[in-house]
Amino acid sequence: MLSTREMGQDAKAEITREMLEGMLSDFDRLSDSDGVLTVELRGNGLFALNPATGTYEVVGLARMSAAMSYIR
Repeated sequence: MLSTREMGQDAKAEITREMLEGMLSDFDRLSDSDGVLTVELRGNGLFALNPATGTYEVVGLARMSAAMSYIR
């Protein structure tokens, strides 16, 4: 892993073990031909573009958003 003395923060994501295990189990299906899985941080969730279908799939939600707090 590379490290620098000063590093800006572009984004911050909370990742649960369940999300990480989901990324690993779906890695081959969601990664590109170079073997890279690209995830997008949107609010409190991570999404990956499925290269076969061209649609985004939910990798996982770390927490429900405050607007969805009524769902239990």
